[in-house]
Amino acid sequence: MTQAVATEMKPSRLTGLDVLRGIVILSILIININYFSTPDLIRYNPMAFGEFTDLDKWVWFLEYSLVKQRFMTLLALLYGVGILLFATKYEKLGVHPTKPFFARSLLLLVFGLAHAYLIWDGDILVAYAICGGIVFWLRALPAVWLVLMGLVLTFGVVAPNILSASQAMITPPETPGYWLPGNPAEAQQYAVQKYQGSWWSLTPERIAKAWERQSWDFIYFTLWRCCGLMLLGMGLWKWGALQSERVLKQLTLWGLFIGLIISLGSTLPLIASDFDYAIFVGINSLGFYIGSIVLALGYLGLVLWWGRTSLLPTLKAVLAKAGRMAFTLYIMQSLMCAVIFYGYGFDLYGKVSRSELWVYVVGIWVFQLTFAVVWFQYFKRGPLEAVWRKGYEWVGR
Repeated sequence: MTQAVATEMKPSRLTGLDVLRGIVILSILIININYFSTPDLIRYNPMAFGEFTDLDKWVWFLEYSLVKQRFMTLLALLYGVGILLFATKYEKLGVHPTKPFFARSLLLLVFGLAHAYLIWDGDILVAYAICGGIVFWLRALPAVWLVLMGLVLTFGVVAPNILSASQAMITPPETPGYWLPGNPAEAQQYAVQKYQGSWWSLTPERIAKAWERQSWDFIYFTLWRCCGLMLLGMGLWKWGALQSERVLKQLTLWGLFIGLIISLGSTLPLIASDFDYAIFVGINSLGFYIGSIVLALGYLGLVLWWGRTSLLPTLKAVLAKAGRMAFTLYIMQSLMCAVIFYGYGFDLYGKVSRSELWVYVVGIWVFQLTFAVVWFQYFKRGPLEAVWRKGYEWVGR
């Protein structure tokens, strides 16, 4: 085997990042599709509106304890790594990265605002554009400081919640009326009807929710958590932890072991109690946040370690293609879900059970993976990625 061929076949240190990004963008659909299809209350207390089958209950349990917030955590970590890689690329070319980076962030902000106010209020791009612009200035700090600042921000923002959850475990609070099973039919009907109108009639609700996310929610929570996770990702990459096979194996072992104990252990009591409110705001709330971070680090180690191996190369190649067009697939998921569930499409909001949603998830996955494979046979970048790159290169020149 020639050296050239051997080099071509050896996994790049960035291959794992593409694979991870592909897994993340597909996995967040598992949770996001619930926001498109299900009223707010029953995403947290599925018993509130009536029957909930055993199959739905176990699907909820696995999604809540193994998926929810785990992959959004990874997406923010990856964005932090991407900031370092972006800056390094321009510095190697002898170009200061500030102007192109902020042109890139500005366009991401525009895309995010359009996504939030025209398609779906759950957009995360606006937060990434703003938080990325903040942590960019801290990229030159030593790795240890980036990691420490990241941990402080990530966990410090929920310190009041950790305190209140601990207090709820000692002195269980009273259950509010809206949490009790058997909510009035009028409340159920209202929760569903809000999404049964035309695109224009749904716009005021979408704008109100998007503004709430991008104002108070952002200031009090998302800003700190998002910046913290980006800094943590930057620090781990700069430290070399994510490029070390030994560290990745340890991260996988301990992240999965501890993360699964916390995540499963804090959610099982909630399921066993039929979604008791005191358990939800107590042990489940405490374990959910901590478990989501620890388990996400376990996933991070596992996928990056796999990216360095020759195991399942075909699957890895397909997922890497999805990762290279993650921006496109993210917006595509929103468009597809809006058409499937909202009134201006197939009007299935509130009509599909938790377990039945997996039929739609798998269908979208198959379509998106096929699309990515076919697209990269003819093009070097995803469609939105190409527009984004052309845009920030033009704005930043």
